[in-house]
Amino acid sequence: MGNDDLMTIGSFSFRTGLSIPALRHYDEIDLLRPWYVDPSTGYRRYHPDQVRTARLICRMRSIDLPIDEIRDAIHADDAAIERVLARHHDRLLNRARAVNEYLEKGVPMQESTAAARPVQITIHADDIPKAVEFYSAILPDVEYNESITSFTFGAWDTDSFFLLTIEQQCDSGYPGKRTCFTLWVDDLDTAHQAALDAGATEVHPPKEFEWKPRTSIVDDPSGNRIALSQR
Repeated sequence: MGNDDLMTIGSFSFRTGLSIPALRHYDEIDLLRPWYVDPSTGYRRYHPDQVRTARLICRMRSIDLPIDEIRDAIHADDAAIERVLARHHDRLLNRARAVNEYLEKGVPMQESTAAARPVQITIHADDIPKAVEFYSAILPDVEYNESITSFTFGAWDTDSFFLLTIEQQCDSGYPGKRTCFTLWVDDLDTAHQAALDAGATEVHPPKEFEWKPRTSIVDDPSGNRIALSQR
């Protein structure tokens, strides 16, 4: 196929549903590169074979799927795409629960009385199905979210939110840790530095994520793993 057979950015936008500004942005972030860019004019040209990928991106952005997960999905098989969509489905359900709680109880506007509070604890289980069965028996009114191996208390971003996470290794691949838990903090950078000053070992510094709040991870002097998440 010669360059004369390639589509202009306008034609490609019309066929795929992606706006021209979106196509330029996806080129800049290396999500969807043009097939050819004219070196003298900078005009972008697209191949017909790129239409399917562009339409997939368009559909996924229409449901607010994060860019990093779209990047993985467009190169994955159907089973992997289903897993990505299942995780996103759970995120949307958590948002819907928060909306319902706001509708029922109003939007909480008061300042939190605590600078930090626990929002997650991760426990070790030799047999996850057996552990889920056990905790389901003693927590009959609490929903178990299989995609994040956690019992979810309350709605995200409300004072009732808490996760009880069950994993075969309590910190997802870092054996030897005694306990793993997450703290919400009002000022992540200050809390992270305070932890280091108090003797913690940095696992990773404050970092932005598409799927969760800005978070850092440290190990305390006894080897317990602590995630600090910006409230």
